[in-house]
Amino acid sequence: MTRFQEKRLAPRLKSIYRDISSFHRIKEDPIEIPRRYKDPLDIEVVGWLTAALSYGRVDLFKKVVDQILALTSGRPDHYLRSFDLSRERNRFRGIYYRLNASEDLLAFVYLMSRILDQHGSFGNLFVSLYREEEEDIGPTLSRVIAKILSFDLRPVYGQNRSRAGLKQLLSSPSAGSACKRMNLFLRWMVRRKEATDGIDFGLWPEIPAAKLIIPLDTHIARISRYLGLTTRKSPGWKMAKEITENLLRFDPGDPLKYDFALCHLGISGACPIARNREKCRVCPLLGACKRGNRLVSLRNYSPTNIS
Repeated sequence: MTRFQEKRLAPRLKSIYRDISSFHRIKEDPIEIPRRYKDPLDIEVVGWLTAALSYGRVDLFKKVVDQILALTSGRPDHYLRSFDLSRERNRFRGIYYRLNASEDLLAFVYLMSRILDQHGSFGNLFVSLYREEEEDIGPTLSRVIAKILSFDLRPVYGQNRSRAGLKQLLSSPSAGSACKRMNLFLRWMVRRKEATDGIDFGLWPEIPAAKLIIPLDTHIARISRYLGLTTRKSPGWKMAKEITENLLRFDPGDPLKYDFALCHLGISGACPIARNREKCRVCPLLGACKRGNRLVSLRNYSPTNIS
């Protein structure tokens, strides 16, 4: 990103952060599910489960999360701490989602229970593997995934080998994956509540928000190309890192500050995949967006809501 691009984009990012990151968007976002809970331990459990399944249509994966949460009788943390695999195997039958068969979801929840048994909380696991001297959260995340996958899976699968449907829920930076869903979970857990419009939870103050990597989904990848936040064409860890490094220019302590707003430009249809001159004309990012600038004549354009 050039200095010129940075100068044009800075006030526009500030504008969408102020105007789009509002509570009426939360009901359209996966974070709506963990926000139903008050106990931090329940929020961790529900947050990770929700983030892990956050791919595809929101209404579809929310139904699956709700099916699993219905088994917990409103006490997700207690449910995992008293998890009985033989009892739950039958209860998981018929619960599945796209790439994840019932057995894969059972295995994931079983691994969650094993982590709580060994570490007391998911936060304890992440913090124990975090290294302050490392550039970003990537190496920590790789160690966490390796630790999770080190548990014996024979009680679930009959053999100690992860299946594709489980691995898909536990992607790692070490394999080049963008790790969108784990980075989403980390955003929820790490970013301080008082600094995030109350959207995220800020339960893990030991990990700085500056070390987070953006949850790279199709909306963020596409819009980031329009804004010059990335020059990469293939989504993956390198693209997510490049976007984050450019966002650090706008807030060195909190690069994911704009993630919710940028993502919801895509989710809401305000920034559609198909070219739409009328939507570009009223977009607060117009003037910093390559696609928008090509579609809309800026000769008579007067930006509004930019400070």
